[in-house]
Amino acid sequence: MNIEDLGDQLAVIGLALFTTLIAVSSVDAAQAESNTDTKQDVAVIDIPHPREGNLLMLRGLAGNGTATFRVNRTCHTMPVRFVAGDFSGQRIDVGRTGSIRIVITAPEVMRDLLAGRDLVSDRVRVTSNSADKATDLFLARGLSADTGFVINPGRNLMADILGAGTTLVDCATLTTTLP
Repeated sequence: MNIEDLGDQLAVIGLALFTTLIAVSSVDAAQAESNTDTKQDVAVIDIPHPREGNLLMLRGLAGNGTATFRVNRTCHTMPVRFVAGDFSGQRIDVGRTGSIRIVITAPEVMRDLLAGRDLVSDRVRVTSNSADKATDLFLARGLSADTGFVINPGRNLMADILGAGTTLVDCATLTTTLP
């Protein structure tokens, strides 16, 4: 056995050892990441002071609020406009609760809202039961599942034209807002 063969063998052994260590460390990092990432993606829309109103035969609510998002362990907030109602107005519960809270659990609905697209209740699966995992969002407070609503990203017409801006926030400050 000569020195060149020994050097080649040591190089192959070193490369194999290095590759094994990289594979083990990446598996450990992935396991640690999955263990610490117990919170799933979620968005919460809060409308603190909706106003009731009538327009001809329609009765409903309108107001401004904030959408708070946790997506891929990054948190954002965005202003939103809200309108809800129907012809009879019998399905509106705001007189009893005062504010409205909607929790979005479907990633595609969150992405659409973050991208500036309107959220229309007729286009998503809505429930009032937080345990129902087959829906896109649940109405935690202020509305029944039968009430139609629309959420527009932004505060005004300029947001409709230029797009609603989001603000990056520290997720630790949102522990009382996000579930």
